[in-house]
This record gives sequence, C-alpha cells and structure tokens, in this order.
Amino acid sequence: MSHSISETAISGDAPAFENELFKPQDEQTIRVHTLGRFTVQIDRQPIPQKRAAQQKPLELLQVLISLGGRNVSSDLIGSSLWPDAEGDAAANAFDINLHRVRKLLGCKDAISACAGKYSLNNERVWVDAWAFERLLNGIDAILNEPRRTEAMLNDVEQLLENALSLYHGGFLSREPVRPWNVTLRERLRFKLFRHISDVCHIAEENGRWAAAIRFYLRGLEVEPLAEELYQRLMLCYRNSERRAEALAIYQRCRANLSAGLELAPSPLTEELRASIQR
Repeated sequence: MSHSISETAISGDAPAFENELFKPQDEQTIRVHTLGRFTVQIDRQPIPQKRAAQQKPLELLQVLISLGGRNVSSDLIGSSLWPDAEGDAAANAFDINLHRVRKLLGCKDAISACAGKYSLNNERVWVDAWAFERLLNGIDAILNEPRRTEAMLNDVEQLLENALSLYHGGFLSREPVRPWNVTLRERLRFKLFRHISDVCHIAEENGRWAAAIRFYLRGLEVEPLAEELYQRLMLCYRNSERRAEALAIYQRCRANLSAGLELAPSPLTEELRASIQR
C-alpha cells in the first residue's frame, strides 16, 4: 500500500480531525458517546433528561453497541438484558424496548432489522468507540508497512492523537458493570495500551523523543501501574538530557506502585534511576 495509507487514513488536504474516521459526518444526526460518560446527542443536542432516564431502552442500545452493532440477534440481546426471563418474556421485553429506543432516537431507521437480527445504521448513528477502533486500525495499517516514511510517522502519531482525544475513559466505565460491557471495555483498553507502546517504540527508534514522551505520559493515564512505561519514559527523558524530569518520573513510579500494588520498583527501574543519577 505504501504511502497511500496516509492519504486514506488522514486526508492530504485537511487535518486528521476532519477525517471520517474521527469526526461524525453531517448525515449522522445521532451521536453516541460511550468512552467514559455515556451520552446520546441528536442534532448535536443531548436528549432531554426525561428521555435519558429511560434505562432499559438505553441499555438495549448499549448492548447492541457492545456486541458489535451488526446483525446481532434479538435472542442474544434479550439474554444479555433479561437473563432470568422465562418463555416469551424476554422477547416481549425486547420488542417493547426496541420500539422505545427507536422513538427515543427519533429516527425509524437508526436500528434496522433483518431476519431477527438487528444493526445500527452507521449512516445515521456515529459511535465514538467505533471511530476510536477505526483509528487504531489505521495505525495498524501503517505499522504493517515494511518501509515507513517521515510522512507516515507523522500520520501514525496524528492517528494516535485523535484516538486519545476520543478516549475519555473505559467503555461505559461509569455504567454498572455487566458481562456484556466489561469484555469490550477491556479489549479497547488493552488495544489502546498496545498501540501507545508500538507508536512510542517507533518514535524512539527514530529519535522522536518529544512524541515518545508525550504518548508515554498519555499511556500512564490509561495504565498508571505499567512499570514498563515508567522505564521507557525515564530513558526518553535521559536521552533528551532532561535528567531531573527522569528522576521525577521514577518518584512517581515508586509512589504509584506502592499505593496501587504495595510493590517497590523492580531492579531494572532502580538500575535506570542509578544510571541517571550518575
């Protein structure tokens, strides 16, 4: 694919935040935010508080998103929302709440049906978690290239910036813990952490210390107990001749590991600290 990836992942004529991977399109009148606080907007306005209080219809929307939003069977949605329902109770509850969520969204074709399977219409509905994952997939496409140009390195860093700007917390992290939301929450968190590590390693290899430092710091916001990130960050500061900041990161590492895991820094971290002090 070569450099054409940057032309599809990020428009050559416009900054990346204008790209379809990141920003809702005008025709997508319904915008669902799931990373951190769960909110639904219609025509850029949050749904009224009275409608937002309809818990089960909104949970049905959450389940549909959690399960991929494409060709999800009503039985699977029903068993997720009403696991203890008997007979036709789950099916009846599904039908009632499907009608309610469609009415709440104010768009008949926001959720389409075909042979007992349901999908969110991506021409009408924008979901931040899906845009977030598409951005990470764009990073994968560039990282899989055998040869990377300077422009591609800029592109991959911009894609990660855009992904991080969408990530205000774990998937439905402020909602009650459910089996159907925990799986996607952990998958997205792990995927983001992996991409931060990959992009930072490439930045280090190319001497792009400022970018590596910026993303390692963002990575620690996602995984504050990831000792490897502290180690890499200390090295980046050392290689940038910013030793005081490297030692401050060591202190932060020690405090967080002690408070979160009741552990001391590993011998490797202590060795790094000693080398920086020398």
